[in-house]
Amino acid sequence: MQRISFKALVCFCVPHFHGNNYNCIGRGFVQSFISITSTYSVRRRSDWIYKNNKVNLLATSSSAASSSMENQPQILQSSSTNNDDALLTHIPSHQYQEDSLPKVFAYPHWYEPHPIAKCASDQLRQILESYSRDPHHPWSTHNFGLKENANGTTTVVVDANEPPTAGNVGKMFGVLVVRLPDSSLGYLKAYSGSLMGVTHPQEYGFCRPLYNRFDDTPTSCCDGDANCCGGPSNKSSGFSYQKEEAELNEMNRQIEAMEADPERKHRQQVLEEVKNRTAQALSKARKEQKVQKKLRQQQREDMKSKLSGDPDESDYKTFEEELMQKSAAIQRHVRAVKAEGEAKVQEAQDSFQELDDQLQALKQTRKAKSARVQNQLFEQYQFLNCKRETQSLLPIFAKTALGRPPSGAGDCAAPKLFQHAFQQGYTPIAMAEFWWGKSPADQVRKHNFYYPACRGKCQPILGHMLSGLAVQENPLDKIGMQEGEETLEFLYEDPHMVVVNKPNEMLSVPGRHQGHSVHSIMQEKYPNATGPLLVHRLDMSTSGILVVAKDKETHKALQAQFVNRTVKKRYTALLEGILDDHDKAPKGTIDLPLNTDYLNRPMQKVDWKAGKPAKTHYEVLEEMDHDNDNNNSKKKKKKKKRTRIHFYPVTGRTHQLRVHAAHAQGLDIPIVGDDIYGQRDERSLCLHAGYLELDHPKSGKRLTFVVEAPF
Repeated sequence: MQRISFKALVCFCVPHFHGNNYNCIGRGFVQSFISITSTYSVRRRSDWIYKNNKVNLLATSSSAASSSMENQPQILQSSSTNNDDALLTHIPSHQYQEDSLPKVFAYPHWYEPHPIAKCASDQLRQILESYSRDPHHPWSTHNFGLKENANGTTTVVVDANEPPTAGNVGKMFGVLVVRLPDSSLGYLKAYSGSLMGVTHPQEYGFCRPLYNRFDDTPTSCCDGDANCCGGPSNKSSGFSYQKEEAELNEMNRQIEAMEADPERKHRQQVLEEVKNRTAQALSKARKEQKVQKKLRQQQREDMKSKLSGDPDESDYKTFEEELMQKSAAIQRHVRAVKAEGEAKVQEAQDSFQELDDQLQALKQTRKAKSARVQNQLFEQYQFLNCKRETQSLLPIFAKTALGRPPSGAGDCAAPKLFQHAFQQGYTPIAMAEFWWGKSPADQVRKHNFYYPACRGKCQPILGHMLSGLAVQENPLDKIGMQEGEETLEFLYEDPHMVVVNKPNEMLSVPGRHQGHSVHSIMQEKYPNATGPLLVHRLDMSTSGILVVAKDKETHKALQAQFVNRTVKKRYTALLEGILDDHDKAPKGTIDLPLNTDYLNRPMQKVDWKAGKPAKTHYEVLEEMDHDNDNNNSKKKKKKKKRTRIHFYPVTGRTHQLRVHAAHAQGLDIPIVGDDIYGQRDERSLCLHAGYLELDHPKSGKRLTFVVEAPF
């Protein structure tokens, strides 16, 4: 067995505090070189087994930090003498101050990562880059849709239109800063889902999945502590996903073989041919029956005319009896054709059914087995919380609107992090999740951007896992509740309608927890107004022009203009970058259908199959420099380009402009301050509805309203 010593240089963020502010020295942290010496045993190029990982933090001689860090041993280890957790990276105590740590855990579905979690994330990013640069590392085949720049120092996302493969799709990574029982700090790392060829993530320092469906080796969820959280994981119940999957795959193979059986296909073809011939013969007989019926009717008329001069009732009666006998004979013929055809069809059906019954029985068996295996799989996911309580997927999701767990529930990074933390008796302090690599084709995910835990899969799970932990209340529940802080600017008013300029961060209509909105203000100001009042809406974070109707008739007339798209609208926005860097034209049209991302509300996604049409014209106004440095660095501030742009929406879908701006097949540049599809900024969302042109609902006069963007 060959032994290889793997070394890499990694940067780690050393935070520096001033009072209660987590300020940064030298562009956010002291740039320190970490010499990572990792010894691996190599069985094959693609089969590395992690053995040891010692990380030495060597501080640079930065003037601001050298005095406090001089002559101090700075060891960042994956384990210590009083803790043998190989998945934990310790954070030396001199690198943080207790009073600057969060007092409660941030609400995981809407938060800004704490600086200490960002520092851990930066180290993880460096580790990921080191993996990709080492051609002998098993993860080197996973480029996550990234490639190196010419200078080899940074990574950029590859062409968004490149077909996805197992190695070029991005992934969500996460870190969890925890407090150990001895009061020291460390952090854990995990990734969502799985990586092809990586059966045991813990061999590379990442938290293991709650249930490892790729390995049936009996393992204890808490490294040998059978009483930790319900006993051993994988084979505790005798359930083997690999075995069950193999049996289902064998059923699928048998079903495919039976469906492709030449004899079955022949019998099915014979059945279809017999059905067609029978249908044709019966159709022909019935057509002939109709023809003969018309002929007999004509014969009756002719006989009546012939006997009109010399009526002889006996002759006509004899004639009518002959016609009735012909009719009965034809009816018997039709019934005979039908009976003969049905007999032939039944014979062919029985022949085909002999083989098809076996196929359908196997399909029913597979369906029942698949449902049973899925329920058994859900039961393997036993989620632990800080109170040592466990619960599986089925009861957790039974209380949700879905009723059952969606695909992939429990495999996200956050549940893996919390599971390992609670198993080891750690207390979560702060978390951060970031996207690494290329965005999925239907979603907006930006390389290196932070994202909250998803709602559809993780919110029910974390609701259980964080039970008993001091967690911040949902900040979204409080947004917009401070009445009177923002005021509406009235642009126009007459007896029929009102036009206002809505400030950003004010709701158009009341929310679930927020009553203060444009609608509530209008109701208070115009108590005698009838109808829905608001003719259209703007997102809470979007500022700009809103039209209000004072009566139902006016509302109907104005809304018809929006529906018929005779209203001209223009939005102004700031983009976090320039179009030249993304090979986008300065003027054009974005046509990406949108649909609600039900597992990540309120996000929208591009959906070419079931999405609603969404079209936006755009035009670049100018490019401008922006100071991209919010720290105390003495270095020259880095200038970053931003783009001022006009959007002309043809349709009005939810988050249309935000998705069209940020999506890789749109402009691939988020709007500044977009905390859903981009990242937060000093100012909230830089999107303003600044131009509106419509016809007055009574006079028909064309009205134009213009409000300059507040950014």
